[in-house]
Parts: sequence; structure tokens; C-alpha cells
Amino acid sequence: MISICLPSRGRPELAKRMVKTARETVSDGKNIEFLFYLNDDDPTLEKYKELLDEKLYEVGPNQSTCLSWNQLALKAKGDIVMLAGDDIQFQTEHWDKEVEKVFDRYPDKICMVVPWDCNGKGKGYQHKDKTQPVEIGDESIGAPHFFLHKNWIRTLGYFAPPFFWHWYVDSYTQKVSRKLNRCILLPHVKVKAKKVFDDTATMVRKNLNVNKRDDFVWTMVRDRHLQADVDELKKFIDSFQK
Repeated sequence: MISICLPSRGRPELAKRMVKTARETVSDGKNIEFLFYLNDDDPTLEKYKELLDEKLYEVGPNQSTCLSWNQLALKAKGDIVMLAGDDIQFQTEHWDKEVEKVFDRYPDKICMVVPWDCNGKGKGYQHKDKTQPVEIGDESIGAPHFFLHKNWIRTLGYFAPPFFWHWYVDSYTQKVSRKLNRCILLPHVKVKAKKVFDDTATMVRKNLNVNKRDDFVWTMVRDRHLQADVDELKKFIDSFQK
């Protein structure tokens, strides 16, 4: 099973659309789980409750998206967990099976699997036939949505790097996985995403000054802590090779 973790605020219609497209393209409805975190002070909370099955969400205080992603991952029933935003639309049939195939390559299941989000960095990595996974090298890619296995989460003790509030989660995780030679792009698995600049984005970017805060944290932790995470995952990988 794949568990999709989504903090969401102020975008109930987008959340409903995401669920719809994921269900329409997954190979088996039993192979997917949705875990939404909603804010109790969200003016659109009642609309969420109207549009989403109550089994799909929990409601709590307004908090950092990193904390929400981590809390949701702890509750996830699936062995594979997706970090996602509410603005995505799944476009590829049986995307879940393509993701699972990559994890099945590795007995330890340690890798970062990234669907193609139809924009951003990394266009040069798309194969000509666009049907095969691509191992990412030194060049970074756009990876705002990605999949990790529970083995990764248990080894490091977190799903989203807890240093950050919102930004750099994908950058940090991608850098760790690239150092392991385990960052895998799926150019044939498309997830359409478009940045949404609304009151929620304004609150996070400007009112809370989160982007500058996370920019500072990224500079502080990328060298001191990142290599320690790489080493810990290497130990786990090595334990499967003895």
C-alpha cells in the first residue's frame, strides 16, 4: 500500500481533485491511502468536511507542514509513503505499480522515487522514450513530491527533515539520496502540479517569514547534519549486503 500524506489549508476543491485523480489512475483502490491534516482555524474547514470522507482527514492546530507530514507518516499504513501537496493531479495509469517496481529493485528499499511533475528542473533527464526510471546524478531535479519507504523513515527517525518549517524538505532529501546513488526519477509517471499563490501561501511566505527562516536553517544544517543522515542510511544498506 502507498500512503499519501497531505497537509492542506484553504484549498478544499484542490484536495478533492487530488483524491479523484489518484483514485482514477491507481491500479487497485486498496493499494492507496490518503492522510490529510487540516487546520482547526481554517475558514474553509467545513467545506473540506463536505467534500472529503471523514476517514481521510484529521483536524488539529495550525502548525508547520513538516510537522504535519511527519505526524501523518507515523500513522501511515503503507510501506511506501508519499510527501505530496494538495495541488497535484495524477495523470499516469497504474502509477502505484511503477513506483513499487523501483523500490523492489533494492532489498533494503532505501531510495527516493520522484514522479515527473511536468515542470521545474531536470528536463534533461527525461529518456527519449520516457518509459524507464532514471538515476539522478549531480544535477538537482524538481522534486516537490516524492516517495520514501518506511525503512528510510525508521532509520532516520523522520519522514520530512524536522529542521525545516516548509521549504527545503525536497532539496535535503534529494541531496541525501543522490549521495547514496538512490535518487530515481520516473519520467513516465506524470503528476501535474502548479504553484498556487493564495492567502495560505502569503501567510507562510510573508506573514510568518518562513522562506527566510528555512533558507537560514538550510545553510546551517546541510553540511553538519546531512552527511550524518547519509552515513546512517549507508549502514542500513550495508546490513543487507552482508
